[in-house]
Amino acid sequence: MIKHNLTATRLRWRNFIDSDRGLAALLVLLVAYIFFVYPLLGNEGLGGWASVIFSLILVAGIFATANHHAVRVGIAALAVIALASHWANVLVGGRVVHTIAASAAVVFFIVQVWFLTSRVFGDGEVTINRILGAVAVYLLLGLLWAEAYLVIFLSVPGAFQFSPASDLPIAEMVYFSFVTLTTLGYGDITAVHPFARSLVMMEGLVGQLYPAILLARLVTQYQGRKNNS
Repeated sequence: MIKHNLTATRLRWRNFIDSDRGLAALLVLLVAYIFFVYPLLGNEGLGGWASVIFSLILVAGIFATANHHAVRVGIAALAVIALASHWANVLVGGRVVHTIAASAAVVFFIVQVWFLTSRVFGDGEVTINRILGAVAVYLLLGLLWAEAYLVIFLSVPGAFQFSPASDLPIAEMVYFSFVTLTTLGYGDITAVHPFARSLVMMEGLVGQLYPAILLARLVTQYQGRKNNS
């Protein structure tokens, strides 16, 4: 009986992670992390809920990114590195450890965005969960650039100007990234270093082109499928 229940539970879990419902779960975690945890807890949140939810995002990203076992193994290896370096920064701290943690996050998010985009915009029926997955890709792009900005800030003092000044603007980098991604540009944070400015321009272009081309195409396909059914 116990063996049967374990087998049934394993099959239900396998069906969940192989379906597109994992994309919606990833989106929920990203929304909580970006729009609630960081704004409410700020820099102090890194030692608590922000780190917990960040860890959940890494784990959820393993299953939501791809259906192939080999790809998941590779992404899981990167997630372990990113997770270990992140918690090392929480427990030990220091600029060097923090830079390593941010760099590991950049690598993980690059790989995750690549394979998640391939899954969301690949062949197959367009479902509402795939549209939610496309939104998750957009939010992951914001996190990717936020971690990249953080690497630059930690490596090159004075690469960004803040108003008011901040010694370790972790939450501010997330805010700055999404302000740039959505091309709002309030001007309270300014990129000064040339490489930082290049990343800002790249993110602004991606922020304009992704919703207008890829996301709009996916929504159009979904609406067309509904109209034909």
